[in-house]
Amino acid sequence: MQDLLLAAAVAAMFVFGWFLMKRLDCFLEKNRQAQTLLPESGKDTLRIGFSNPSAADSITDVLEQCKKQYSDISVYLFHGSEQELIKRFSANKLDVIFLPKAIDVPVDVHCCAREVLLSYTPVMMKYGGLPIEPIAEGHIMQKVLWPEETQAAFVHCFIECLKDGSDAPKPR
Repeated sequence: MQDLLLAAAVAAMFVFGWFLMKRLDCFLEKNRQAQTLLPESGKDTLRIGFSNPSAADSITDVLEQCKKQYSDISVYLFHGSEQELIKRFSANKLDVIFLPKAIDVPVDVHCCAREVLLSYTPVMMKYGGLPIEPIAEGHIMQKVLWPEETQAAFVHCFIECLKDGSDAPKPR
């Protein structure tokens, strides 16, 4: 009789433990999904992609101007190949991308484009703190793309604050 009672108590503990672990697993999965989607789906998040990271420092003044108007905005900078940037831009995972002037944007990508003049600047290594100096000096002409129908006012603010190399945005 005692063995049967002990077996039932152990079985009840296993069932209770399984139930608690299942609830914990659901909670952690929901939390992980929320953390993964946070930078991509936040309403006040500006996601900028660069094909040339040595030109990224050129937009610091523009970001400061936008930060004055939209103090609660978060900015994320990304670097990748032109094809990867266009792919993520098309999937609405990037709000603004900077590409080389000569690159052809696919016809199915609906965006506005403007040419901007950016400066080459050194990039600092994460470990070691050594600067990676650009060989080319001066400026680089880049094509900046943003969605035609964006509702985010801070994206428009960012684009307007850029010093442009052309007269007006060109719909693509």
